[in-house]
Amino acid sequence: MGNYHNDQPINGGSEDPDLLNRSDFANHLANILLLNHDDDCLTVSLEGEWGYGKTSVINLIKCALHEKESAPIIIEYNPWLAGRPESLIQDFLLQFSSQLNVQDNPSVASKAAKELIAYSKLFSVAKLIPGAEPWASIVENVLSTSGKATEQLAKLKELDLLGKKKQVVDAIKEVKNPIVVIIDDIDRLTPPETFQVLRLVKAVADFSGTSFLLAFDANYLTSVLDNNGIVNTSEYINKVVQLRVPLPVISERGMSELANVELERLSNKHLNDRFESDQDRLSWVYHKYFKHLIRNPRELKRFFNHLRFVLEQVEGQVCFTDLFSLSIISTKANSIYEHIKRVPEAYIGKRFSNDGLLIDKPKDVVESYNDERLKILQEFDDRDRYLLTGLLGSIFPLIKSDDITMYQVSEADADSAGRVSAPQRLHIAFHYKTPVGYISDQDILGFISGDIDRGSFLYRVTSEGAEERFFEMIMNYAKECRTNSFDILTCIYDTFLTSPKLIEQLKSNYGFISTELYSRMNWVTNAVITKSDDKFTLIKQLVNRLESAPLAADVLRKVRSQIYGETSSGEVWISKNQLKQLEVDYQHVAVKSLKEKRHTEHDFDSHIFYELWRSSKNKAAQFLSETLNNDDGIIRVAEIIGHSGRDSTNGPYSLIDETSFNGVFDIDTLREHARQVDIASQPIHIQATLNSILDGKKYYLRDGTEGERW
Repeated sequence: MGNYHNDQPINGGSEDPDLLNRSDFANHLANILLLNHDDDCLTVSLEGEWGYGKTSVINLIKCALHEKESAPIIIEYNPWLAGRPESLIQDFLLQFSSQLNVQDNPSVASKAAKELIAYSKLFSVAKLIPGAEPWASIVENVLSTSGKATEQLAKLKELDLLGKKKQVVDAIKEVKNPIVVIIDDIDRLTPPETFQVLRLVKAVADFSGTSFLLAFDANYLTSVLDNNGIVNTSEYINKVVQLRVPLPVISERGMSELANVELERLSNKHLNDRFESDQDRLSWVYHKYFKHLIRNPRELKRFFNHLRFVLEQVEGQVCFTDLFSLSIISTKANSIYEHIKRVPEAYIGKRFSNDGLLIDKPKDVVESYNDERLKILQEFDDRDRYLLTGLLGSIFPLIKSDDITMYQVSEADADSAGRVSAPQRLHIAFHYKTPVGYISDQDILGFISGDIDRGSFLYRVTSEGAEERFFEMIMNYAKECRTNSFDILTCIYDTFLTSPKLIEQLKSNYGFISTELYSRMNWVTNAVITKSDDKFTLIKQLVNRLESAPLAADVLRKVRSQIYGETSSGEVWISKNQLKQLEVDYQHVAVKSLKEKRHTEHDFDSHIFYELWRSSKNKAAQFLSETLNNDDGIIRVAEIIGHSGRDSTNGPYSLIDETSFNGVFDIDTLREHARQVDIASQPIHIQATLNSILDGKKYYLRDGTEGERW
């Protein structure tokens, strides 16, 4: 058996058992169908909605009949093969004759088959009249095609309708075996075909010793009879069917057993382990929504087909509970599923792509689609509409619903929880793969563990323009970095700290708040340190690494703000004594980096220097004094101290006045050196700094223009 279901019923064998406990019911029904060979014909109906397992129960009945001591001849008729409603009766009789087989008395069976074939010829050219018995149809056909009265009488005499049927009845009695005729899927036929099946059972094939088992949806059958002009349809069905038997109700436990079997077949992995609280949340969704919306075996099979298809492609990239929930919606409310895929902003307040950027808050965007969502939901009954609305609310928290649980997460945490309320996760769930620029969870975990080459992976990240998603994912998995935190961070630094894209972003940024690569490296650094089991050792390693000097400066500044109460988070990574040790280490690294111009090309000299100044004014003053006394020392000093800050007007600026460096160096000495320089011959950013040294005003490094002091 393949992994995917093709809606085949169970056969009741050991490889395909009855999990809904219907075997006793089927055996009892088999006993009723098992007539004596001379009993009057009996018609039994097995009634139930589509998908509730009528064919599976029929297979259980057939198994029970085969085990009886006086096993009957089972005739299975498939009306689908008839082709045309007008040939359906003849086709039934021909199939009846072909399946009639008595092993211990083949001559008797052969005679009965011949009589059936002769009988079937009466219906070869019959024009069936709606509402009339087949006999009337045949008579009408003869009368309409014969001109003279004598010719008409000859034709009617030749038919000898009742005589032909009596010959069939007598021949079947000689068979001595009970016969069970099974006609399944009546509710899949067209209305004319359905009507003809009922007519043949009632008037054409009501042979003694023969029982009929008809399987159909009673609601569908009633509508068919109504369309054929039958008054009082219930009484009409009762004339054809002597015993109407509804399918046993499927218990909640039975459906749960089916679902558990399918869940076990999905994967040999623990599907809920990747994302926190996913197992508990799955249980919530299952008991509150799944078992009330997925109500029969056919829906359950369709549900697991969809879930398996998606899971095989995106397992581990979206939390299992959300994939499970989306499969419920796809199975039960495909119109909603398609709407989510087509208009994601109606559920998450954002689009998959950046074109046509939405400027409203996500919550306001989602609320603006309330009427559109409600219109789609109106096609469902009150019960299903209530359940679907709640399920949507559990997946997409911005939708108002009654589903408020402990498993909800904020918009900021949705991505790390693998929830489809995060645009990236929803994109993956609907595209069945990780799109270019998104990066999979497996890739990130491989990068963190070192199972894949980190350098090659980061090269792919930069070449695909996936930097933003990379940093988001590293933030999500910061706690997984504890074992290899230093190696992971330094690999990231070496890739991005000197990248052309970073320099371009730094130079083009005008505002105070930036989301460029450098800020993201800082966020990741802070997140990894926060999750580290040995924060001091990790920070010390970073501070002592020459290549990481700019980021080491940021780490020290954050630690200092933690210790001296400049932040409100309350978190303190290290002690004051440990900070003093780190400051000494940093002073050596900072001076070495500035002397060797390790980060000059990427405009980080000022960043490194100002942290040196905060760490030790004496060390900073000594270094500047030594630098100033070198050839062209004032140019190098301007390069080092020039980037004083940035604003939203024109970006980075230089502001060097008497109060800026009080106690670090003498501003008059700097001015004396600056006056000896041909300022106009220098690069713009050096010009800006030298002019600021001379007059104490604010100048932008981007274009050398004077800025307004705030």
